[in-house]
Amino acid sequence: VEGHRNLERINTNRVRGGMALVLAEGLALKAPKIQKHVKNLKIDGWEWLEQLISGVKSSSDSEEDEETDGKPKIKPKDKYMRDLIAGRPVFSHPSRPGGFRLRYGRSRNTSFAAAGISPAGMIVMDDFIAPGTQLKVERPGKAAGMAPVDSIEGPTVRLNNGDVLRIDTIDEAYALRSEVEEIIDIGEILINYGDFLENNHPLAPSPYCFEWWIQEYRKAAPDAETDEAELKDPTQEVALDLCKELNIPLHPKFTYLWHDIDNSQYTVLADLISEDGLLEADGSILKLPLQRTIDTGMKKVLEDLLVQHKVNDPTLTIQEPLPFIYSLGLDKRLSKGWDSLEHEELLENINEIAGFVVRPRAPTRIGARMGRPEKSDKRKMTPAPHALFPIAEAGGNTRSLEKAANFKVNTNSKAGTIPVEIGNRICPACGVEGFEFRCDCGEYTLPKLFCPRCGISVNKAKCPKCDSKTTCTSMRKIDFKSIYQKAYANIGERDHLDSFKGVKKMMSKHMTPEPLEKGILRAKHDLFTFKDGTVRYDMSDIPLTHIRPSEIGVSCERMIELGYLKDIYGKPLTDSEQVLCLKVQDLVISYDAADYILRITQYIDDLLVKYYKVAPYYNTKHIDDIVGVLLMGLAPHTSAGVLGRLLGFTTASVGYAHPYFHAAKRRNCDGDEDCVMLLMDGLLNFSRDYLPDKRGGQMDAPLVLTTRLDPSEVDKEAHNIDMCASYPLEFYEATQNIANPKDFEDTMDLVSSRLGTTLQYEEFMFTHDTSNIAAGPLKSAYKTLGTMVEKMDAQLELAKKIRAVDAPDVAERVLTSHFLPDMFGNLRAFSRQGTRCVKCAAKFRRPPLTGSCPKCGGRVILTVHEGSVKKYLQVSIKVAEEYNVSSYTKQRIELIGYDMKSLFENDKSKQMGLSDFM
Repeated sequence: VEGHRNLERINTNRVRGGMALVLAEGLALKAPKIQKHVKNLKIDGWEWLEQLISGVKSSSDSEEDEETDGKPKIKPKDKYMRDLIAGRPVFSHPSRPGGFRLRYGRSRNTSFAAAGISPAGMIVMDDFIAPGTQLKVERPGKAAGMAPVDSIEGPTVRLNNGDVLRIDTIDEAYALRSEVEEIIDIGEILINYGDFLENNHPLAPSPYCFEWWIQEYRKAAPDAETDEAELKDPTQEVALDLCKELNIPLHPKFTYLWHDIDNSQYTVLADLISEDGLLEADGSILKLPLQRTIDTGMKKVLEDLLVQHKVNDPTLTIQEPLPFIYSLGLDKRLSKGWDSLEHEELLENINEIAGFVVRPRAPTRIGARMGRPEKSDKRKMTPAPHALFPIAEAGGNTRSLEKAANFKVNTNSKAGTIPVEIGNRICPACGVEGFEFRCDCGEYTLPKLFCPRCGISVNKAKCPKCDSKTTCTSMRKIDFKSIYQKAYANIGERDHLDSFKGVKKMMSKHMTPEPLEKGILRAKHDLFTFKDGTVRYDMSDIPLTHIRPSEIGVSCERMIELGYLKDIYGKPLTDSEQVLCLKVQDLVISYDAADYILRITQYIDDLLVKYYKVAPYYNTKHIDDIVGVLLMGLAPHTSAGVLGRLLGFTTASVGYAHPYFHAAKRRNCDGDEDCVMLLMDGLLNFSRDYLPDKRGGQMDAPLVLTTRLDPSEVDKEAHNIDMCASYPLEFYEATQNIANPKDFEDTMDLVSSRLGTTLQYEEFMFTHDTSNIAAGPLKSAYKTLGTMVEKMDAQLELAKKIRAVDAPDVAERVLTSHFLPDMFGNLRAFSRQGTRCVKCAAKFRRPPLTGSCPKCGGRVILTVHEGSVKKYLQVSIKVAEEYNVSSYTKQRIELIGYDMKSLFENDKSKQMGLSDFM
């Protein structure tokens, strides 16, 4: 710190605490976003941000455009490839052909940092990607949550028999998955314009897709009445006729990836077809000699171009080949109409000799690897208690309340009398002292404060004698057995629970425990409490702006009762397949979460009836009964819950909600996860008195509740979401020149332009539909595979299968960023470890000289075991040899192997023969 140095109240002149977070997590990490605001506000003196953005440490991280032959290009970025973890596959190296092909647009379950891919692609890539799985991506941001969108193109694969085809449907994917020899192209990834705007990332060149082509068609033929659905999949004759009659580019269906091959390969391919090709069925089929196609390397070229074909030895067959043949400068007789290529860029040559315009089919590839898997699971503390009631060591390592009720300090002591640190409270009405929050007379108790130094009772925060902080907590013996029996009797339950756990110690300021009855009823319904007394369920966040009743398990009649009267086109709701605009505070949760919420409602009803002695509120028996109940969403590191309503269910392991709802929780959908809880549970059971008395103790707690969601008050990232039904033609054209996303802020229909009007809540549209928001695998393979070795084997097998991935590089990165650091760390921990008692869990820096625990006499064991140190050694040696990693990495593995051998093998007990001494 340069200013205001050497202050008495501050211990150091170094940057510390919150400022360190601001610099590292704020300025350095969010530099592109900050730069956007700096430019908007025209603030001087922040030019140094450009150095952070361009990447001082690595030039490969730069997002700056580079000029090649006067044409701007975007550099590949390999930042997402760092810190690779075993078991989480790489799907594409940076900007490599065969990787994800960028497609601009928004589906009803993407945007707000979530991207869409084909569910068929999820299945073909061995189920590693499921709805909600996080991918670390090359651009526009650092990560994206995955959502299934089946209206975009899936992967193109080569089967074991040599056939090359694109898989677009789930049924095809499951039928052909076992026959896939190589994944040539992993398909498209749908990213909306708003994500580029939010990240201040230059607009990467758009592929020539149907949304672009149809606008050029309408511009050329404004009065045409052709059905758009028919134009999506035209025949080759229709596509060629439209090119000639309207002078528009070739349809995307017949536009191949010419930019992925060079002029020489193009020439050889044209010569092969001209000399050895055979057109049949009036130009509907092209046959090539298979062996010659392979020998000349043209089989791979056809694969690179994504030309689908079938192999039936001795021929290779291509369906609807005329656009392909004409693009090669051949006529229908397969005669070559050109001698040489004049331009370095192949597409320039094709546009001269083909007779029509051919646009780039996939100019932008996006690299990606798996981040964290999707989540749909109950929130539990470690270990998970049913009740926030302290029992110290009386419950053993399992913290069993049943054990504590029968605990004896020694053989002569009374069973169930246990020493605990707990808060002392006093009833203001009758003066009875205890620790309960409520007195038997019905009055709420108050903390009984005293000075820990002077020992006098004080009703202030500080002692008037010694100025020490007062407290109400102390060590005292409580008759827990009678409390335990009284709690069961009060709610009319029998003591037959399989498991009933408390906590060793309260972490709150006044150490006030919650009523034991609440824990009994939680244990009865197999629920666990969190630190604040609530029951929570965690799910990955995925956006959703539109729903179909059929996909969320709710009838049209019930939807109408919940306020959904018309679809997005203004028609009355009569069919479960109609598309409806999701209300901003409605939630669609996983079926696992629904089952947990159902149990919470039943627990709340039991609590109301048996403990509070009032009528039940929910009266639920099936998950259908919880549709319409009020929930509360809450994200970690925040203290404000957001009111929501349960609308329906999904088989995906995610929590679907409107982007506004996620933004109100201060989250986006790049793989983040947070929780929901039943509103009634929060109102009845949450208490600030249970929250830990430490820094950050009031985080992740619903201190306040947002009941009405105002879009103008949520995180501004949600304001950059586009809500239009299509992107303008000028947008696609501008992306070819790496335009600035800010240039289209006024053109696009963004949320920011609707704020303060009724349209901020309604009339949202999307560019790409999906038939089912839960399509694809139910769980990522990362969660279903067993050991880490099995996960890594699957990861490397997939790497060998995907053309856009360098399997040896993946193997090396996993070894250097995961296995080697893990082995070195565990070896260091083994040499510095302490010991612990298996009976009372006491920890010791060094082993006691007696060999047993000095506190209880229990057995003392090591805390780090040999197996945890050596667990990755053999698999590392195997992977290093199989994938021929660098000699440096092999030597590092050998060296750590020697270290482990010298540590764990006993030379003195080694069996030796006479020959060893000769």
